[in-house]
Amino acid sequence: MRFDTVLTQADVPTLRIEVAALRLPERRLARGVSMQRDGRERPWQFQAVVDERDENWTFDREGHTHRDRYEEGVLHTVDGPSEVSFARSGTVASPVRLLTPELLLLWGSPASYSPMLVQRINEHWLLFTFEHDLDPAQRTTLVIDERDGVAHRSYGVDQITVITELRFMEDDEPMPPRPRFPRLQEWPRLEY
Repeated sequence: MRFDTVLTQADVPTLRIEVAALRLPERRLARGVSMQRDGRERPWQFQAVVDERDENWTFDREGHTHRDRYEEGVLHTVDGPSEVSFARSGTVASPVRLLTPELLLLWGSPASYSPMLVQRINEHWLLFTFEHDLDPAQRTTLVIDERDGVAHRSYGVDQITVITELRFMEDDEPMPPRPRFPRLQEWPRLEY
């Protein structure tokens, strides 16, 4: 990975491969918090389980009664089932994609964002800065832990998402039930 160097669109395919290579395809459970930048709604908590080997996931959001899930090529949402690829399935539940960050839509689709800088923060954190293709002043960032290949923080134009808990799940471990989220007392303290 090239650090502290301005990147071009030609660097994107290699960078995505390098990000994916940081991670072994495992089954992971993540919990976190997300909020809109405009402050119109209060922060909400979530739980996601992603199994890259079997290409399936579940997503629970605080305040929602429906569990979104993707399995066997079918996305199940409150709107009903629809066939879609694993790579595209996370668009309905953006925190799911933090567990497979190379699949985020940030990686240079037309008239979108492109990575332009990668920096190391302390020992093992990688800060990715993306800029919009039509307006370079519009930027978003992603912080990936190179030890697990997961994006623990995402600072988008309209939303901030932070993973507060991440753990590997055993293959024979049952899917966790829908969580009961404790009342959020404060925004998570962020340390690098």
